[in-house]
Amino acid sequence: MSDALSADPRGALAAADAGSDRRLHPLTLMLNLVRQVPQAILGLIALRFSGPDELKPWVGLFALLALLAMVGFEFYRWWRFSYRLDPEELRIASGVFSRNVRSIPYERIQDVNLEQGPLARLVGLAKVRLETGSSGSGDEGALDSVDLAEAERLRDVIRLRKAQQADGAPSGESDAGTEATPLPQTEAPLLFGMDMKRILTAGVFNFSLVFFAVVGAVVNNLDFLMPDDFWNPRRLLDFLGLEDLFAALDLAARIASVIAALIGLVVVGLVGGIIRTVLREYGFRLERTETGFRRRRGLLTLTDVVMPLHRIQAAVIATGPIRRRFGWYELKVQSLASDSDKESDHSIAPLATADELRHVLGETRIAWETDYPAMRAVDPAMWWVPLVFALPVPILGLGISAYLASPFIALAYLLLPLVPLISWLHWRAHRYALLGDQLYVRDGFWNQQLTLLPLRRVQSVDIRQSFVGRFIGLAEIAIGVAGRSGAVTIQAIPIGDAIALREQLLGVAVRNRPSGTS
Repeated sequence: MSDALSADPRGALAAADAGSDRRLHPLTLMLNLVRQVPQAILGLIALRFSGPDELKPWVGLFALLALLAMVGFEFYRWWRFSYRLDPEELRIASGVFSRNVRSIPYERIQDVNLEQGPLARLVGLAKVRLETGSSGSGDEGALDSVDLAEAERLRDVIRLRKAQQADGAPSGESDAGTEATPLPQTEAPLLFGMDMKRILTAGVFNFSLVFFAVVGAVVNNLDFLMPDDFWNPRRLLDFLGLEDLFAALDLAARIASVIAALIGLVVVGLVGGIIRTVLREYGFRLERTETGFRRRRGLLTLTDVVMPLHRIQAAVIATGPIRRRFGWYELKVQSLASDSDKESDHSIAPLATADELRHVLGETRIAWETDYPAMRAVDPAMWWVPLVFALPVPILGLGISAYLASPFIALAYLLLPLVPLISWLHWRAHRYALLGDQLYVRDGFWNQQLTLLPLRRVQSVDIRQSFVGRFIGLAEIAIGVAGRSGAVTIQAIPIGDAIALREQLLGVAVRNRPSGTS
């Protein structure tokens, strides 16, 4: 993908293909079929092995008819899809049975992001995703897939026409003076990057059991091929030839084998986390552009995302007890623009030091001026009140199960002390602070998250009280932020403090909110 705008003359770009309809690249048919074939194959296998006997001889014919139907449908859908660059807007027409024509004015388009999956990179195609101000999640417009050169041309034309509309000049205007003026080519400065050593380090901290999730998904789709007692431990041991060996072991050896299995599980999780992180973060680059941040990453799926600064609502610093001890943090920004995976949280520094984070945050007008020791703790009722209502249920349930089923179930009582300990640690980690025009909220003991919320981004402040909270005089504050799936919450604070904090948050937010915004 190109690092700068195209060097085509301004007039040539402005007049390029004005009013002409274009279709997606013909290889889009192949990509769409490749995505659908695995599901179709699984369905045919299920029909062959578990379907009615009278239909099994016809599986080959069904496969041929299904293939012809998919090819015909995808071709007709590709033929009905078109896009056009008009002087003032981008038009996208689609629909197989009904027609939908979407018009997107250039002035509403925040930026154009490009994405390439493994097959798309192999054949030189890219997906064009349009970010507009009307939606915090999902695509307002997407072109999947176009030639990479065409994707870059679209990005250049849309950016140019957006700039022309901002300057008040007609988009289709092209006089002799502007035709000779090329677009400036400037190298965006690098704010943060990750080499392979740091990516592997990040993978160690991103423990993942995705391998077992993949195996589980395969088994879930192919369970009709497996015997009913496939997951019986004794059958598995017998299948591996280990049943007699395991029976001959004494208790200590059995315990050691279980511990070895758990260690193997940890190793698989570490390897899975490293592989997943390398695939996602390979070649990570965060650059500072004229409008905001530009992030590029990915080994198999390459994404090129632009995050305008004015759409960034808040920042989140994530870490954990081990990562924090080594001085590592992750920085995310919560933006109105959606990420490539349909999330509003953009990871702009997956593994960075505190100084590197402050360097990046300096571009966003979001400060990091406090941490755990300087923040206010909430009321201890946060950890003990839930236990009063929650613990009696498992205590009684384990006793009944041990009496009716097996006395060994009572050993689970040994794990119950972990419940209040975890609740206490969660309470200790939950803190908040209001410094100037910025709110800090910290959550989580193991997965620690520090939310940095500028008060100019506050949309609403709600005070919530449960029945028990009303009885003991405590409340929860929920702060609404645009582009965030859930509210920023501060739990278990006295009702008087909650009311005072709400007035502070709303008062500062109104004073600092730019004029003309809501």
